[in-house]
Amino acid sequence: MPSLIGEANDPTRRWWPQLPHITAPTLLIGGGPTSSIPADELAEVARRVPDCTLVTIPAGHHVHAADPEAFSDVVLGWLRP
Repeated sequence: MPSLIGEANDPTRRWWPQLPHITAPTLLIGGGPTSSIPADELAEVARRVPDCTLVTIPAGHHVHAADPEAFSDVVLGWLRP
């Protein structure tokens, strides 16, 4: 986990050029305006990943804990064909 946090907090975003190489369908969930990750950054990540779905749940950074029902609905809905 510390290595992921370091990469996520890297202000140079040197890992962003690798995002187009992700081949798996990807779900990215943002927490809205009170999240610690700006919505425009999430949108840019979603734009760079070829098959990425970005969903915003206005629940803050810890979406899964703050609104577990909405989080579960989004994840399960995305997993179902």
